[in-house]
Amino acid sequence: MTEQKKIGLIAGYGEFPLLYIKELKSQNFYVCVCAIAEEAGESLRDYADSITYISVGELGKLIKFFKSENVNEIIMAGKVKKTLMFKKIKPDLKAITLFLSLKDKKDDTILNAICKYLEKEGLIIVPQTKYLHSIFPEQGKLSARKPSSKELADINFGYNAAKLIAGADIGQTAVIKDSSVMALEAIEGTDETILRGGKLACGGAVVVKVNKPEQDLRFDIPAVGSGTLDAMNDSGCVCLAFEKNTIIINKLEFIKKANDYGIAVYVM
Repeated sequence: MTEQKKIGLIAGYGEFPLLYIKELKSQNFYVCVCAIAEEAGESLRDYADSITYISVGELGKLIKFFKSENVNEIIMAGKVKKTLMFKKIKPDLKAITLFLSLKDKKDDTILNAICKYLEKEGLIIVPQTKYLHSIFPEQGKLSARKPSSKELADINFGYNAAKLIAGADIGQTAVIKDSSVMALEAIEGTDETILRGGKLACGGAVVVKVNKPEQDLRFDIPAVGSGTLDAMNDSGCVCLAFEKNTIIINKLEFIKKANDYGIAVYVM
């Protein structure tokens, strides 16, 4: 019998970690999960072969766990809200050393530094796309409803706005109405941006999500899911557009919910 290969997964919030664990299990991996306690759900315990929960800033504990499991290949799945950095977390010595070395606190700066630090410990972060198959949609409409000509104009306008902030590593989402910016994503994250922009637009807004100009496939690939659509519906947004190299969480359920809400979904 072929020996089961071990793989590590750092789990943040959202549905993506569970999706990835299930996919890895279907490929006969032994999945060792280091879950961020402030973000990851308890349901991961039911699917992981081995799991530990750590707080943000416990870098030493993360390294110790993966080494004890004889793991050297790791996937990051699910985000960790950057706002946690400004709350009362207690970083360990390894995390303090890492953060003091940073030139700034941009997402890519932090995540690249973590990847390099882990590599020195013999732990390699691999692209999120390595073991997920057929996760990216084709271009064109995904929903039953096509975007209107007005919505397509807002998509084009929003694409340029979102690319500007993505290039500066600020955020990747823009909320647009009548070729005016209602909200741009910053530290609050996509869903909060949608809620804020949708309410300011008083209905009828378009949400545009883009990739960074040089997207690092190890982390932070744009993803949309049920929560994205819920935030849009709650705030009156009517159209969602994103680039084709975006992960859709539970695609069939996502499309059904979009149709139920009457939201047009368009892949650029």
